[in-house]
Amino acid sequence: MFTAPVSLRSLPLGLAGLACGLAFGACTAITNFADCKVDEDCAGAGNGYVCGPGNKCVPGDDETTSGDPGTSPTTSLPTTSTTEPPVTTTLETETDAVTSTTTSTTETTASTDPDTETTTTTGGPLTCTAHSECVAALGDDHVCGKAGECVSALTAECQTFHWPSDKPADKVVFVGSIMATSPPFDALVLPLQNAVQLAVEDFNANSDLPGGVKIAWIGCDDQGSADKATASLTHLSDTIGVPVVVGPIFSELVLLLADQAKASGTLLISPTASAKEITDLEDDGLVWRTIPSDVYQANAFADRIPQLTPAPQKVALLNKADAYGKSLHMDAFTRLMDKEPQLEITNHEYPNPVGLTQAELLQMYGTVIANAWGAPGDHPDTIGIIGTTEAIDIILGFMNAWSAENPDPPLPRFVVSHGVVAALPDLIAKAPAPLKPVLMQITEGVAPIIFDEANFNNFNIRYKIRFNDQAPITAASLSYDAAMVLMLAMAGVPEGEPIDGKNVAAAIAKLVDKAGTAVSFGEVMGLSLTFIKKARNILVTGGTVDLKGVSGALDFDLATGEVRVNLLGWGIDADMGMPDVGVLDPKRMYVLAPVPSTEGMWVDLP
Repeated sequence: MFTAPVSLRSLPLGLAGLACGLAFGACTAITNFADCKVDEDCAGAGNGYVCGPGNKCVPGDDETTSGDPGTSPTTSLPTTSTTEPPVTTTLETETDAVTSTTTSTTETTASTDPDTETTTTTGGPLTCTAHSECVAALGDDHVCGKAGECVSALTAECQTFHWPSDKPADKVVFVGSIMATSPPFDALVLPLQNAVQLAVEDFNANSDLPGGVKIAWIGCDDQGSADKATASLTHLSDTIGVPVVVGPIFSELVLLLADQAKASGTLLISPTASAKEITDLEDDGLVWRTIPSDVYQANAFADRIPQLTPAPQKVALLNKADAYGKSLHMDAFTRLMDKEPQLEITNHEYPNPVGLTQAELLQMYGTVIANAWGAPGDHPDTIGIIGTTEAIDIILGFMNAWSAENPDPPLPRFVVSHGVVAALPDLIAKAPAPLKPVLMQITEGVAPIIFDEANFNNFNIRYKIRFNDQAPITAASLSYDAAMVLMLAMAGVPEGEPIDGKNVAAAIAKLVDKAGTAVSFGEVMGLSLTFIKKARNILVTGGTVDLKGVSGALDFDLATGEVRVNLLGWGIDADMGMPDVGVLDPKRMYVLAPVPSTEGMWVDLP
């Protein structure tokens, strides 16, 4: 669906045209385990490993998460998309994951050349001072961990691992990511993970850190689960020694991991977690985000509803029962009550789908929809939904309730929050044919501006080339920028200082200096991304820069680690030549008043 050039008036954010298996094989986990003939040959590959297909050592049944597709270390995950991602179906009940990553050897022969003399290590963990020692002894998926022992980079949660140019190296710094990339989140989150991969590859291809140091990347899938998010960060920070992590995606998980990141000294930067509570975390300056706080969106959302035509009289507000939904709903509701006291407003909370069965969800959603819709003659004329892409099914549920009455009552209008906006084209795709044009007219959304038109166009082209002609949604811009900010900040760490979370966080100040050299992520010459080397060379020599990313100006507030941007009001238009396909179209902008105001006003776009 994406075509170049991208225009502000026709930018499609959604899922139309995306295949189910986004870029399978585009980012393959490294799984070169030791050769074997019997299970005993695998003692050096990790606790519980057995001799599997192809005479390769693989984890035994007790080392994987039961019923969890795509988490075996021999499985290549799709890596290639929401600001707050979707939760639409049931997740597997949490089961035991791999907990031991230190490699213990019984009889391991280590050699980088079959013609050279070999050494044998028996009993206990294999100690190391360089990654190459672990690779030679145990395979390309092993690294020299934080404790000076060989460990696997892969766990049940962390299944994506890339050396620079996919070649093991000693002179590397690790970047991690924690994102909910498995179903039901994959369609909207895999492009965010892909954007991290693209940023790492761009940096390695165009520059390096002082001393020729390159970037290696480990990607973890938290499945929207608190336990898996915690396990992922433990592996990255404590076992591997990763200083910086892009993610998590969900606000609730960022809030959960903040203390763990603080204790381990790991910098987290979330592309999409927008809950306002993140602003005031006591995190030692280690939690950042490239999306603005919902404090602005709450005002924009509430200010839009009274502007609808005809003017609303009865409003039903629904919110997802998580940190994002509850916080944004409360602020929007309070503002509506203060500014529009004549409105009749009802509030309805629906469950967070994580951990619920499909049958439970259908029953619970049906109950919430019935309560919000009310009795004939008493229906809301406006329905606001604050959540993520599960809201698509909720909107269709309301339309079922509407069409079940005879005669048909007046159609409601729907206003959705930014966590739903990216999937609105999916609403049109799922709707019965007679309802498609109707839903395009009565549905709209509010979302922060998360792309610079020129820079996103350049990013979009390169992304499609890299990932098999798949198109990124615009939220991928936030993920790319988050990863690139981390790597450029590493370049700004003073020589002789360790590249750790606190030093990288301190160096971000060098990236947001309005008196520094302007650097735009759209600067390209031929096949070279000139902005990377330009920024790197300035930073390593003690200079400062002022960054404009794919998502726009990266004007972080250094006290909070956040950005502040205007918002857009999105509608749905029929795609040219395809009247049954919906594409998002920005109709209006919420222009914020000068700092420190959190308020603004809606202005129609020409």
